[in-house]
Amino acid sequence: MAGDTMIVILEAPLGSDLYQRALSLREDILRRPLGLTVTEAERSDDAMRQHFCAVEYGKVVGTVSLRPLDETTLHLKQMAVSQANRASRIGSRLMTHAEVWAAEAGFQLMIAHARIGAEGFYLKHGYAQEGETFMEQTIPHIRLAKTLIHRTLI
Repeated sequence: MAGDTMIVILEAPLGSDLYQRALSLREDILRRPLGLTVTEAERSDDAMRQHFCAVEYGKVVGTVSLRPLDETTLHLKQMAVSQANRASRIGSRLMTHAEVWAAEAGFQLMIAHARIGAEGFYLKHGYAQEGETFMEQTIPHIRLAKTLIHRTLI
């Protein structure tokens, strides 16, 4: 199990090596198990997002991206953590980093579309369920939202 001191959260600029490795992790965790691949439309959408990844000794072990919906709302997308690192609180660290970054950038609301079965992670982090389940990427999801509180990145 990885300790917090070994993990760093970094920005992954579009097109960078770090971004490419994060994209590969997203595909491995979020698409391949569904028989899908990251589409060209999704790659184009990536240009509209802020990307972050968790790195352990040079290896990308987690990723998340944020897409502005308007001046006050961000859509948290593509949260993925490698299977071997799921018990290491990397998802929680990525979530906290994303929320702090968003609040510091002036955003007030974060929304997410969670796969059914993963919604507990978001609920544990203060998100509230909105509406009914819907289909996305061939599987059921639920929309969740959280009002952001301004905090400072450490």
